Amino acid sequence: MKIRNLEDLSKFLVEKHNVELKFIPEVVRDIKAINKGNRTAVLALIINRAKQGPLFVPDGVAETLHGNLHGFAKIKSNSLKTRVIYRPVKTEPVKMEMIAIGPRDKERAYKLAAERLERFFRHMDDR
Repeated sequence: MKIRNLEDLSKFLVEKHNVELKFIPEVVRDIKAINKGNRTAVLALIINRAKQGPLFVPDGVAETLHGNLHGFAKIKSNSLKTRVIYRPVKTEPVKMEMIAIGPRDKERAYKLAAERLERFFRHMDDR
């Protein structure tokens, strides 16, 4: 299966790793804003986390963020200078609810996620 976008990635993760990927519309814009070569690498980061276990320790490898992002986790890439912020949900299948994909630059990804919290919860509650 060729993975070109978040929808393709979501189908792949459910089939191969029993992980369901959910995301708010802003995350689609985030991924489209990344150049094509790096976009593939970011999608690979998400696949890797799904393989390793997206849940919090001890059920997975994630550690919770602090402050108003408590209950969310990050995937970081030093080489891409990118952070992916998501909320792991222990269900069947496990869910990775994406809130932001952004640059590591001066905490911008965290600020993006914090600004989106209200829309995120409204969107995820509607599903």
